[in-house]
Amino acid sequence: MLDSKRLAYFISACEKGSLTGGASASHVTQPVLTYHIAELEKAVGERLLYRRPDGVEPTDAGIVLLAHAKRVMEAMRATELAMRERRSQPTGVITIGLLASIASAVAPRIARECKERFPGIQLRLSEGTSLFLRKGIDDGQLDLAVNLRERGAASSQSILFEDLYVFARPNLIDLRKPTIALADVLQHKLLLPPRGHVVRELVEEAAATLRLTIRLEAEVEGLPTLKSLIRDALAPGILGYGSIKADFDDGRFQGAKIVKPGIQRELVLDEAVNARFPKVSIELRGIITRTVREFSQ
Repeated sequence: MLDSKRLAYFISACEKGSLTGGASASHVTQPVLTYHIAELEKAVGERLLYRRPDGVEPTDAGIVLLAHAKRVMEAMRATELAMRERRSQPTGVITIGLLASIASAVAPRIARECKERFPGIQLRLSEGTSLFLRKGIDDGQLDLAVNLRERGAASSQSILFEDLYVFARPNLIDLRKPTIALADVLQHKLLLPPRGHVVRELVEEAAATLRLTIRLEAEVEGLPTLKSLIRDALAPGILGYGSIKADFDDGRFQGAKIVKPGIQRELVLDEAVNARFPKVSIELRGIITRTVREFSQ
């Protein structure tokens, strides 16, 4: 009869080159190992080992069986590991908040990788403004959130620093070069978020260093509305590159990185104080960080 225990004894004897060595590696006595190999030979109907004064070696039949036995044992080990991992898999709901400006681009990959790694976890994705995400983390409604770092905030895991660009409908303003000085940007009326928004604060701070004034065409809360106004050529707007990358790549908008001075917004990963799934959160932090960095390149 073929069974895994006898196959394991046979493999040990072959690898050690002796019945004594095989028995020791298998943590059994030599008579026990010899008995099971003999039963294995009866089951296959062929001699499997040559017994020599200095040890043993497989016969031609033994060589064939050894190759198959190793594959069988490896498959069994893989099966046992898979079942142990399944038993240890967490189940439940984990909620991730994403900035609306990047959500549609990064959510599919995050969801796909989470499903592959944690099939028992139901992922709930929520997009919104930075204020909405901060409140969600503080209230415990979100487990993780990709957000913008507020001025002076010291907590959170930094993901990346993203350059701010000025974007406009083609030919609305001169954006033929890859960069544009902030002083030249501020010659135009702009579409910007309202006061209190991180991007607005960054632009105002940079303008103040040059002692220049920002002129507003309109204050706009929400990326879809801002993009529609840029598309209708109302005025240029200032955004992080990742927020409008697809429109830039497709030629719907022109854009240039702001320099002199350069302005960057920092994307961070916030986590609820009482993480419900510590193991899942650790791996998801890595998945989210990689995804956002690759998207913004």
